[in-house]
Amino acid sequence: MNVQLAQKQSLVFTPQLQQAIKLLLLTNIDLSSYAEKMAEENPFLEVELPSRGSVESRNSITSMPSTSPQSDFDPVSLLVDTSGASFGARLFQQVEETLKNPFERKIGYAIASHVEPSGWLSLSTCALAESLGVDEKFVEQALTKLQSAEPSGLFARNLAECLRLQISTSDYDYAKMTIIIDNLPLVARGALTALRRKTGCHADDIRRLLQRLRSLDPKPGLALFNGIAPPVRQPDIITGKTLDGEWFVEMNQATLPIIKVDEVTGHKVRKLVNAPQDQAFVRDTLGNARWLSRAIAQRNETSIKIAAEIVRIQKPFLEHGIQHMRPLKLKTVADAVGVHESTISRVTSSLMMQTPQGTYPLKIFFSTAIELGGHDEGVSARVVREKIRSLVGAEVPGKPLSDETIVQELNRAGLNIARRTIAKYRKLDKIPSSFQRRRNYQLQGII
Repeated sequence: MNVQLAQKQSLVFTPQLQQAIKLLLLTNIDLSSYAEKMAEENPFLEVELPSRGSVESRNSITSMPSTSPQSDFDPVSLLVDTSGASFGARLFQQVEETLKNPFERKIGYAIASHVEPSGWLSLSTCALAESLGVDEKFVEQALTKLQSAEPSGLFARNLAECLRLQISTSDYDYAKMTIIIDNLPLVARGALTALRRKTGCHADDIRRLLQRLRSLDPKPGLALFNGIAPPVRQPDIITGKTLDGEWFVEMNQATLPIIKVDEVTGHKVRKLVNAPQDQAFVRDTLGNARWLSRAIAQRNETSIKIAAEIVRIQKPFLEHGIQHMRPLKLKTVADAVGVHESTISRVTSSLMMQTPQGTYPLKIFFSTAIELGGHDEGVSARVVREKIRSLVGAEVPGKPLSDETIVQELNRAGLNIARRTIAKYRKLDKIPSSFQRRRNYQLQGII
């Protein structure tokens, strides 16, 4: 038994380090919310939130009102602008026109606040009832009435219910269409024999019913956007070319919070307090505000460096499109920026970048290389997937391309790729096999 002194280095996950890692995982909008919450707890921290554009305004009604139906909940207060007939305004209008009872109407407002752009309800009636503090049967009753609203299929809880709501009970085909809708997995597999057995219909009738099924709208909510695209999350980073032809990368200031530390008030308060515990509180609180301000600035700087390196490497894609996407590994960017691969992974897992080719998550710029005949660098796996989609999209319906045929086509283009890789990429992109595609073409009456 003896006592020895030794030195060793180890990484300790302090609360501040954990907080810094968390900041890397946040989008700009999430960062704004997080900073606002921190400001509520820290009197020396000031947060100026970005002004909300039309996209955020339409999304603002999706939060669940923390109120009971007996309160004075005002749904209009959730809408920044109802004069433009926004998605949210139209939903609340449906509630007002459908539900006349004040109690039911307030439940209806809560239901409408959880309707996604597709028109589907994103929260169960049980969860809604629990949040509102009412019996679930009242939520069910209000929902049933709202499901009679236009366009048909609105306020559905799943795909089957959405399609079923679009078939009138007085319709001649109602019973058979209901059976078809209740057996959507069979439809997806193209199991015509099983569908004929369940419906008692001939093959021609099944094809007619399936054609009618395809005429139904699986996302009726999109019709409420009045020709305007449904809301999408704004990008966190923007890249493009200046007038001089140079590429630039910048944080999207429209979604980024401005962080300020009130040093003046901090010093004044420190002079006014005398108790040691009060002095310690002011010192720690002011220190936390300074640290958060520096951490957010570091997060933004790191994000810019990573995005700039991605832009430098992926210029061919940004200028000419997906066919010119280069293979890229996390380690390549990590070595160039001078951070660990895990940092690259965290930043690219959440941030989106607006480019001349569209808005993409940063993670899509990373992919492995596929050997390219006569070329040392190889080609991005994402490019290969795009080529597969193009080949399948251009195939003759009566002669869908097999995986082996796709391999041969890619080989002729100089791409050395295995058949199992084709099958893997097909599944990733949800492209059916050649047999299933032929069956789908038959169901659609194309062949």
